[in-house]
Amino acid sequence: MLNTTAKGITISMKKAGLYAYTLLTIQSMVWGSSFQAIKYALEGFGPMSVAAGRIFIAAMVLLAYALIKGERLPRSITTWLHLLLIGFFSCALPFFLIPWGEQFLDSGRAAIFMATSPLIAIVLAHFTSSNESITRYKTAGFLLGFIGVLCVIGIDTFDLGVGELLPQLAIILAAASYVISGAMVKRAEGLSSAMLSAGVLMGACLITVPASLWLESPFSQAAKVPDSAVIALVYLGLIPTGAAFVVRFYLIRQYGYTFIAQVGYLVPVFSVFFGVVLLGEVFTVTMLAGLLLILGGIVLSRKETKPPA
Repeated sequence: MLNTTAKGITISMKKAGLYAYTLLTIQSMVWGSSFQAIKYALEGFGPMSVAAGRIFIAAMVLLAYALIKGERLPRSITTWLHLLLIGFFSCALPFFLIPWGEQFLDSGRAAIFMATSPLIAIVLAHFTSSNESITRYKTAGFLLGFIGVLCVIGIDTFDLGVGELLPQLAIILAAASYVISGAMVKRAEGLSSAMLSAGVLMGACLITVPASLWLESPFSQAAKVPDSAVIALVYLGLIPTGAAFVVRFYLIRQYGYTFIAQVGYLVPVFSVFFGVVLLGEVFTVTMLAGLLLILGGIVLSRKETKPPA
């Protein structure tokens, strides 16, 4: 059991073993596959409707599961406001930005950009934690990862204008949103992982469902939606959103956000593989170089600085 203190709050965390890493690997595979599922879902739905659909399905399933277990919905307005805020950063915003970006990007490339979340976490932790300041290794790792991002974006993209950069920046913003939500989850107390997940998803529903109905009117095009898009949306709701969110919140509470951030190593690897196999996407040399630089930056950033003698 490890004890860490941040701003006067003591948080006890278990030491990760085989069970924890098995869950982490399975979650990485599931999240890696979600980028291809989004591609299929976009064949019948707009990006906001993809977000709203997967969140609504997951929210209903997890709420039913939590209630069957005998748990009760929170009654505190403060708790619901906290859940709404977590829902915005962990679901509503990234679940819209990722499919919006994937309208213009390959699924594998989008997943590589999502791998930047541990590097973003370095910067966020420096300003929000009293014991995670930036070291020379973290600085070097961040810079190495930044060079990797430039490789994946492609230098030529900068000559094509802001419009070509926006989809890629949208995915990076989604990665940053996950990091912010991870810091918030650690402070959510008094709720089980299932009820926390259900509450967060319900909060996100309040944002995405009205936005989908207003912006995209998905039911007006229901007759033209292919079966593959519906299946993909249901899969996104049940597995990468519903089941994986319970696992994510459980791992954050038990082993800390630094541990769960390691999905950044595995998600892009699985997603690139699935993209090549399922969608016939091309994995270029520059994408490989960028992925290796980003992952190398993450590894370097985790190297600890020895205290002075």
